[in-house]
Amino acid sequence: MSTPSPSDVGRLVHLGIGNFARAHTLHATDMAGGWSVVAFTGRSAAMADALNAQGGKYGLIVRGAEKDEVSVIDVIDEVFPASDVDALVRLLADPFTAVVTLTITEKGYAAGSDPATSAPARLALGLKARREAGVTEQIALVSCDNLTGNGEVLREAVLAELDEETAAWFADHVDVISTMVDRITPSADEKAGDTVREQAGFEDSVPVVTEPFTEWVIEDRFRGRRPEWEKAGVQFTDDIEVHELRKLRLLNGAHTLMAYAGQVAGVERVDEAISHREVRALVEQLWAEARETLPLPADELDAYTAALEERFRNPRLADNLLRIAADGSVKLPVRALPVIAELGGPDQAPGEVAAVAAWTAWVTDRVAGGGEVKDPRAAEIASAAALEDATERVSSLLALLDVPAIDPLVDAVLAEERRLPRP
Repeated sequence: MSTPSPSDVGRLVHLGIGNFARAHTLHATDMAGGWSVVAFTGRSAAMADALNAQGGKYGLIVRGAEKDEVSVIDVIDEVFPASDVDALVRLLADPFTAVVTLTITEKGYAAGSDPATSAPARLALGLKARREAGVTEQIALVSCDNLTGNGEVLREAVLAELDEETAAWFADHVDVISTMVDRITPSADEKAGDTVREQAGFEDSVPVVTEPFTEWVIEDRFRGRRPEWEKAGVQFTDDIEVHELRKLRLLNGAHTLMAYAGQVAGVERVDEAISHREVRALVEQLWAEARETLPLPADELDAYTAALEERFRNPRLADNLLRIAADGSVKLPVRALPVIAELGGPDQAPGEVAAVAAWTAWVTDRVAGGGEVKDPRAAEIASAAALEDATERVSSLLALLDVPAIDPLVDAVLAEERRLPRP
């Protein structure tokens, strides 16, 4: 593919603006230069009000192990609430809009056909308007969410909502791009605004805190204009699958395990979890198993897991395990269960089984203590977790992951629950 020239500017529309998008996707777009950004919120319109009041600017705090580095990102022209479907349709019908990026979380791609609640349905309306306006310029839809084959997931979700004429027009005018994204972005602490003001002289009500590490790998399949993301260190590739699997199974898999096993063991943050001897041992076991499924050189995997450990141990990032624990019923089927299957079953993957068992134990503890479980199947999880018979409880919870009641994973999870570290 040809690299865009500096004259190839345009507008990027982002759906689902939150902390990660502002630390990763929009930061890279700012570094690329030349492009304008219009963003839409996710669940809450509050971010639109806050950013518009600040002229679209926000402070980005890169939190290293020893100090903070602060910059003010000025790339957003305007932010709309997700509910403003008319604004999105108008923007997509404009030929100056050349790229749409999305961070709508895994469950956002299965949100149904109501444009009021579904980003794919809103995109379908916008693409219909673009076709009817006679726009011939290519537009690229770029998923930046943490799920394997995110471009294909996005493509299927949008195609399912298109009318017949727009579906026929789609292949010649729309590129759907898969990406692998990686940058840990915890919730900003109460002093983050003070840090931005003191170091950058900017009053910010919605600062972003992130880590020094960042990685973005993008399929090189753009037929139209795109930002010069290379300037931000973005890697373009013809084979993204191996990058996705490496991150999904080593970073995201370890995150999921620590989120649940760490809380069951009585700790609250990622740096505490990786420093907990028994939780750390579980992470190492999970890594050993996941590595067996990755067609990459051992030295490359060694370097990657070493970098992960350094990132996890950053005491100043203070990434909260409860934040990472959200949406377990969506994450485990793509992060842990495929590794168990590929290795030949639960007996061959005790580390991955531990991740599943940590989830069943954590939701059980959480429900018993009256705490909230943030998950698209929260009500069903609460009902299953409250069952008194242990086998029935675990079987019912695993059924939410599409695991049959007779699967050997049920007994393996039951046994692993008893071995999890406790306070």
